[in-house]
Amino acid sequence: MSTPSVQPKIPLTLHLPRAALWILALLLTLPWGVLLYLGGGHMHPQPAARAAIPSEVTPSLFAVKPGPWGELFYSRILIEPPESLIPSSQPVARPTVWNFKGYTAASLAQFWQSVPLNDAERRSVADSRNAEILPDGILYRPAQEFVLGLSPEARAKIYTVLAAFPENPDQNDPYRFRAEAADEWFQHSELQAVTIGLVKRLLYRRGTSLLFSDHNLVLPLIPSLQERILLLKTLARKSTLMVKLRIRPDTDIAALDAYWSRGQRAKDIKPLLQSLVREGTGTLIDIIHLLPRVPRSLLYTYPSPSEPGSQTYLDCHWTVLNFLNTRPDDRYQDLAAVTAAFLNDYYPVAGKPTLGDIIMFAKPDGSIIHSCVFIAADIVYTKNGASPKAPWILMSLADVIAFYPSTESIDLQYYRAKPQEPATSLN
Repeated sequence: MSTPSVQPKIPLTLHLPRAALWILALLLTLPWGVLLYLGGGHMHPQPAARAAIPSEVTPSLFAVKPGPWGELFYSRILIEPPESLIPSSQPVARPTVWNFKGYTAASLAQFWQSVPLNDAERRSVADSRNAEILPDGILYRPAQEFVLGLSPEARAKIYTVLAAFPENPDQNDPYRFRAEAADEWFQHSELQAVTIGLVKRLLYRRGTSLLFSDHNLVLPLIPSLQERILLLKTLARKSTLMVKLRIRPDTDIAALDAYWSRGQRAKDIKPLLQSLVREGTGTLIDIIHLLPRVPRSLLYTYPSPSEPGSQTYLDCHWTVLNFLNTRPDDRYQDLAAVTAAFLNDYYPVAGKPTLGDIIMFAKPDGSIIHSCVFIAADIVYTKNGASPKAPWILMSLADVIAFYPSTESIDLQYYRAKPQEPATSLN
């Protein structure tokens, strides 16, 4: 079958007299003249609307005090543990027991006098049926209504004393958050308003931190399993820093290399920094890329429950002693090895700290309650506790100090790793 031929269409051409063209042009431009007249004769082009960028995605950057570490900027983020690390959230009724270790009936009565209690609460603490005298202290069993009804000031006073004794785990290791950012603790948590309200009633302040210790009373009051899981995840949130280094076209790369190339990374840091200025433009780089291998792999993560010792011994001391290592040294899960390392492999420094120096929080009796690693300015690398729910994070030193409040003065002591002896040849 032959294909019919298609004749090309001839375009139509409109011919108008010159006068008609002038009239048409006038009609097309007349409306714009009216708009110009109504607008005062001036047309200002409006910029295209810009979509608002959520602050959670691009939080504000804050400048860090400059130093040999270069130009640093930080932003705050919240991290929370995965659900696999949340303990059983079934509401198991557990009576409240407070251990006043070392107290006598007389010293405890004197303590109650210093606490801001109402008349009904004073009658409760004076009731000897609530106290059990032991050879090394007193166990006090408050009623649930007594605990739930305490004022924030009374709760802070009582729980600060209880926190001194590991026998009171809820007060000794409470949930904590920065008081100045209290609203962020529960923001976007999807918790019901009634749950948030119940928890906020039981918050108390110590230093610059807000604390919560009464989950044993709150969880049985929440009927929903999902709500209990959300609450425990939210309470376990940690405020941490994301820190970036600014590289300009004229940045002194050699000076930055001298500061950041500790921890057997000298061969890696300088080429990386040099690559950032080849194009002649500035940029920002997250300092996680400049840290030694172990902290680079652990930062913003949680210990895996399957790791040996992760339930007990991956604490702050394990963290600081492994900072400059190429791989984690499991010896530092043992307290004797930790003590030996601090005594033999580090020396105290009184000058300006540098990357990798260890900061110890020492009590007047010499006991160490925490250790963390100096990064730059007021920024430290820390793991606050041995719990699997405690991640490796960056914090300001002031926030870490607030995390470990004490009724005694704390001495911040700086230590530096001794230079390693070069390997000697047997030939």
